[in-house]
Amino acid sequence: MSKNAVALARDIHYRGSGTVEYLFDPLEEQYYFIEMNTRIQVEHPVTEVRFGSDLVEALIKIAMGYSLSEVFELSQPTGHAIE
Repeated sequence: MSKNAVALARDIHYRGSGTVEYLFDPLEEQYYFIEMNTRIQVEHPVTEVRFGSDLVEALIKIAMGYSLSEVFELSQPTGHAIE
């Protein structure tokens, strides 16, 4: 799902914060695209905790002209977070 979300953003030349949402069907073991929200979500602290990043700081840096590779390192989520 993550690779598809990144490919979607890349294909439309999107730069900024966004959430790509999917619906998962466990019987078919298949996921389906629902929507892309092109803004920071209220749940963003969960992502920050799991990935160890500050999304608001990242948005500011991107707006200042930093590249995505300068702002983010692709990593796997760790730990747990509840909101």
